[in-house]
Amino acid sequence: MHQRLLRALQNVANVRLVAAPLGDLFDLWRESSGLDTQGDIAARIKLDHDSLIRALFDSDLNTQFLLGNHDFDLYRRPNYSAWARRYYFPRGAPQGLLLHGDIFDWIERFPDGIQDLLVFLFSPHAKATQYALGKMRDKIRLAHAGARYSAFLQNAKPAPLGALRRVDENIPSRWNVQQDAGLFLNAAYDCCRKANRDYQMNLKVAVIGHTHHARIAVKETPDGQLFTLIDCGAWIEECIADGDEGPSPNAQIAALGANEARIYQLSPLSD
Repeated sequence: MHQRLLRALQNVANVRLVAAPLGDLFDLWRESSGLDTQGDIAARIKLDHDSLIRALFDSDLNTQFLLGNHDFDLYRRPNYSAWARRYYFPRGAPQGLLLHGDIFDWIERFPDGIQDLLVFLFSPHAKATQYALGKMRDKIRLAHAGARYSAFLQNAKPAPLGALRRVDENIPSRWNVQQDAGLFLNAAYDCCRKANRDYQMNLKVAVIGHTHHARIAVKETPDGQLFTLIDCGAWIEECIADGDEGPSPNAQIAALGANEARIYQLSPLSD
């Protein structure tokens, strides 16, 4: 399904498409083991999903890869050194920022040393003994080596969505948009406002993943404009829309073009 979707996007007529997976493409810290610290986990994941990886890396898709918290260590490897934590799209209106979204977590407000210590103390099964902070990565791998995540997902319950409409229906200009509400809205606004001030930018949109909860939230700025947070959802776990009896698999993408943004919940395709 993934390959057919990406090929369809590549064939959109008269459109220069830029695709941006928003991080956590390779879930390294759940796949790595303390007994396999030298193994190339990313290479094995790529082999397991060969058709999807080849489609994503197709040059016609102009993919801009971003790093998330689960695959952050990829930056250490030469093959992924060009992957970024942030990506700005300066052309068109409005200007915006693409990133995974984990930097808005409350723990990120602490200094790096305190963050390392907290990760160490609260890693599964890790005991508080005297370890150098520089060895935290190996200790975390050991802590996660025996963990089983098959019964655990970031969202234990289906993520709630607004009412869904078919693409061919007449969709209002503001459909299911949250006003001045929602996780990370204020943090994303403050981040973009700081970038605007420090680097003479004009960021009005932030696009993230991380929460696995598809939504669009807006905030009116002091000068009467709108700041928009677009949370693109996920491709794991489940979601449930208003009025639906049961959950459906998450299958969400965000599409931005000119001055319009939409989030699509895709219907499963059969092979």
